[in-house]
Amino acid sequence: MKKFLTILMCVFMLFSVAACDGNEGGKDDGPIIVGCLQDLTGPTSTLGKSVLKGVEDAIADINAKGGINGREVQLKTYDTAADTTEAVNAYINAVTVDKVHVIVGPPIANIVNALKATTADYTVPMITLAVDPKCYADESGKLYEYLFCAQPSTVTQGSIMATYAIKEAGLKNIGVFYTQDNSYSVGLVDPFLNTAAELGHPVAEANIIGYNSSETDVKTLIQPLVDAGVDAIYCPNYTKPLILIAQALNDLGYKGKIISGLDGAPAFNTQFGGDCSNLFFINNIDVYEEKTAAMIASLGDSVGAPNKYFLGYDSMQMLGEIIAKVGTDGAAVAKELESYSYTGLTGTITMDPETHMPIKSTPMFMYTYDYQTAVMLKKYPEE
Repeated sequence: MKKFLTILMCVFMLFSVAACDGNEGGKDDGPIIVGCLQDLTGPTSTLGKSVLKGVEDAIADINAKGGINGREVQLKTYDTAADTTEAVNAYINAVTVDKVHVIVGPPIANIVNALKATTADYTVPMITLAVDPKCYADESGKLYEYLFCAQPSTVTQGSIMATYAIKEAGLKNIGVFYTQDNSYSVGLVDPFLNTAAELGHPVAEANIIGYNSSETDVKTLIQPLVDAGVDAIYCPNYTKPLILIAQALNDLGYKGKIISGLDGAPAFNTQFGGDCSNLFFINNIDVYEEKTAAMIASLGDSVGAPNKYFLGYDSMQMLGEIIAKVGTDGAAVAKELESYSYTGLTGTITMDPETHMPIKSTPMFMYTYDYQTAVMLKKYPEE
């Protein structure tokens, strides 16, 4: 009897350990659970919904081919609601309650900056689309081991936009109008200014205006740049603030160019609703490439920001390739991701282990509009 009870106790303990294991330690059976943390409500929800749709479609394609090494991929979604507290709570819920294996995070720098310290407490890799390098390192410059970005940094993008504006568009007298409490906007300012200075056309200090997002009288704030007669105003910002800026400049009779970041890309044009021909923007995708053009056409109105859709799709496919290679152990996935090279819809993304962001050779494209139609102008880096 004693021997039987001992055996029974051992079996009970074995099953208890198995039950408690969950997704910890990258146990390679059962479904692979992916978390997607995005702003699904709030002012940047168009971006978040577009990323989510890309992740959903990538998972559908992966599962249609038999999953990852025969394992089904399941998706858990979380609304960060453009709120840093909501984002942290959603992240903790994802990794502790839902026990996700990996996370596709948002393209919003303020949100990722709020999350970064928390990621150090867990071993769940998260790949985001926030382009500010400060999102991925602490104050000493040490990288967060499990935090990555799938698109080129503000340093790369700001430099490309200044190079195009000065060398290709011939704009010499440029003003800067940016949001001081927006990490994305702030992160794009210095790279632009530094490159402009290197090209021999520094921006005058008087023509650099920073404001807070709580200041809503955009027309009054930007008036000094119009009065200064600048040929172009560099306005790195999210879509909704950028629309307010463009509307204010129209009201002021401004005839110069506007240089924006990624969020001047569609859906800026449809949300603005008027002539966008004076706007330059940077983008991750070549809308003339046959497969990309066909996918954009097939998506129709289901995706507000196509570039974010493609980035979400590529992020998930890249994670899928890595998991197929190394399994779901968080440390193994992070180690592989830090120098991984993936070719997808947005080109070849090669990660830099020194930054946890793509290297500078990852393609970017400068665009303008012909009224409402996006027109590609130049690919960077130049071939």
